[in-house]
This record gives sequence, C-alpha cells and structure tokens, in this order.
Amino acid sequence: MKLLITCFQWTAVALANELKILWYKTFDNFASGMYVDGEMKDIYRINLSSRMANKIYLEINSAVTKNFDQLFDFVHGMDWNKYVSKWHKINISTNIYHSQINSDKSTQSIVNKAVLKKLVWWEGQWSSDPSKEEINVFVQIIDDKCSIFVNTTGEWLHNRLYRTATGDAPLKENIAASLVRIWNRHFKTPLLDPMCGSGTICIEAAMIAKNIAPGLKRHFAFESFRDFDKLELGEIRKELKDKIFVGEYKIVWYDIDPEMIEIAKKNAYSAGVDDIIHFEVKDIKDVKKWDGYVVTNPPYGKRMDNENMELLYKNLISIYENGASGCFISSWEQADRMVWYDFKIKNLNNNGEMVKVYLKK
Repeated sequence: MKLLITCFQWTAVALANELKILWYKTFDNFASGMYVDGEMKDIYRINLSSRMANKIYLEINSAVTKNFDQLFDFVHGMDWNKYVSKWHKINISTNIYHSQINSDKSTQSIVNKAVLKKLVWWEGQWSSDPSKEEINVFVQIIDDKCSIFVNTTGEWLHNRLYRTATGDAPLKENIAASLVRIWNRHFKTPLLDPMCGSGTICIEAAMIAKNIAPGLKRHFAFESFRDFDKLELGEIRKELKDKIFVGEYKIVWYDIDPEMIEIAKKNAYSAGVDDIIHFEVKDIKDVKKWDGYVVTNPPYGKRMDNENMELLYKNLISIYENGASGCFISSWEQADRMVWYDFKIKNLNNNGEMVKVYLKK
C-alpha cells in the first residue's frame, strides 16, 4: 500500500529523517510531504510514532481520468464501505495539476456524489447530520492520473492531547518537535527555553528524550475502517510504551509570567515529563549565559511596542552570542537585522502567517 505523509513546509527534512529512523524508505519527496510503502500495521505505527507529520493518507485506488464521466465511474466503482459508514460525514479535498480535469470545485462535487451514491447502495438512507465524525478523502489528479487517498489520522497529528491550557498563539507541537530535532541534538546536552509560554518546546524535547510516542493518548480515523485490527494496534501501543525510558536530562524553562509557568507545569504533568523539566519564573534579561542549546518561540510584537521588542530580542540574541547553540522562531520584521552571519534563516508558513526560523550552530 502507498502512504502519503504530509507535514508543514520546512519540516520535511526532519520528517524524512524521522521516518528513516523508523525504518521507512521515503520516495517522491516534496516540499510538504513524501510517500512510503506500508501495510495497515505501518499506518498504526506511523500515526502513533511520528512527531513531525501532519496526517497520514492511504492511497486506495488510482486510474487515468480525462473527464468527469470517467472520474464518476472510477470513484463509484470503489469499495467505499471499507472506509466510510453511515456514521461519517465526508469532506473532499483536491490537488489538480496539468490535467484535462481542472476544476477543484467540480471535482469535489463529482467525487462526493459518486461516493454517496455507492454508500446509499450499500447502506440505504443517508443522513447529512453535521454532528457526524468527519472522514477526509483527498483526490489528487496529476497529468490525468487520479489517485484517491483516505485520511487515516483524523485530527492533525500535532494534537497530542497533553495540553490542559495554552497562552496566546501557541506553537504547534510538531513544529516544536522539528525545532528540537533540527541539529540532531544530543539529549544529554542541556536545553533551555527562556520564554516557555505553555511549555510546548520543552515538553516535546522531554518526550523525545524519554522516547514517549506522541500519539499514545489519542484515537485515529483508521479505527473506524472495516479491516481495523484492534488487537494489532494494542500490541503496537504496548511495544511503544515498553520503549519509554528515564535518564538524566537537563531541560529547563523560564517565563516571566508565574501563571504561564503553572500552565506549563500542568501540561508537562499531563505529558508525563514533569519529572525531567526544571521550572522557574525568570525574566530573559536575567539569563546571561547558557552552556547548551536554546530553543524558543519569543513574542512576535503584537502586544509589545518596538522599543520593548528590541530589548527582548537583544537579550535573547546575547545568549547565543555568549556561546549557546539552537534556534528561535519569529515573524517580527526587525529580527533579521539583529542577527549576525552565524545564523541561518529559513522561511516557514505557519497558519497562513509567514514566520522565520533563525538557526545557530
């Protein structure tokens, strides 16, 4: 079976390295994803284990379709009962390139009509109740070849279910994990987040250090598939839990706001990593030096004036000047002029907002 694994742009390299560690060979890699070959057990394992991915899609069929009649017949002829039931509502997404079929909206309408007609034939009356669980079907048509994928993940994989609360504009968990992994950090090396907010970066670092699979707390769309094997999933969950370990790590977070420190503590406890993280209320101006990695998500200036932002970033960058390695992520327009040549800058689109990652070895 062919699996499509998606991710945020810029994190694709981290995802490819992660899949290699999990013993999967990727192919046809692109800016926001890649493909691997696998079986149902691999769908279970990657969904449970991937820290970088957004969603995992299963290709269920492919054929050449040069017009809408061919598309309808192709989709209608598939065994949709394996993946969709009367308890689902269907969401169709598309990606069309260099094909005779070139309308996303019409393609979505045709595919939806073909799927529903087949399901009504299988199951009778069909309800469009908006409270139903959603199943996502992804239609990709490239050079007239139509590939139909079904989302095996459900909600985005960055939803680890350990957050009890967040601050403003929290960083997505898989982006935080990618920031931690970007330089293949040695986990015995101290890690600091001097502006931790709700604690996502340090929690992800601690989960990596303890080898806690990020998907252990959640459920997935594949659990509603007809050929879902609950026993096999249980065996994989147990195998991953047995690989969790505890070592000596120095992971530290600071924040100037005591309330955010309390929120972060609760999130760390929920994630099962509060035992290896040191928490402290501290202003970044009081952090003069750090012997290790500094990874953080500083404010972007939406609630601070330029003078205070300037001082905050000056204090942050001085930690790197005094010998720390690592990176920070920001959309503050003035950040570029404050970093020097030792930093590498990468663009990253996050929630439609262009942000940059500033990396220093």
